[in-house]
Amino acid sequence: MASDNPSGIRIIELPSCRMASASGADLQAFDEWWTALDKKRVDKFYPRDFMYHDSSINQLVWLYALPPEAVGACPYKVVDFMGGLYAAAVSVDQDDADGNRVYQAVRQWLEESGRFVVDESQDRPALFHVITSDEAYAKMRYRQLDIYVPIR
Repeated sequence: MASDNPSGIRIIELPSCRMASASGADLQAFDEWWTALDKKRVDKFYPRDFMYHDSSINQLVWLYALPPEAVGACPYKVVDFMGGLYAAAVSVDQDDADGNRVYQAVRQWLEESGRFVVDESQDRPALFHVITSDEAYAKMRYRQLDIYVPIR
């Protein structure tokens, strides 16, 4: 079967869930909180933390998908995450030009695919997640970032 996706863009589905939101909170404190909670996880097969830029407050917002037992004890605002389909691709972390290039390439591929429509809104923003472990970073000297564009 011939591939019509030579760019390596992945289509993934994120589940709907309850997420802790650092909207309006100190990102360093949120990072410390979710990192401690995340260390208790048994699985490491998928990420639970995502970030996005909230244009209404012009800030980065960090989200963490809460395990059911942590919802009641969460010291941060808990939000309902809609989940759904996303087109994902890799960029270089902390390189805004590369991030924009990848984001635009994903949007172009989606438009040309004829199969998917970008579904980006205030309720479903584009997300990102750093995917590079400390061990890989020590060898590569940079981190990679997954960019997730919501689609339907």
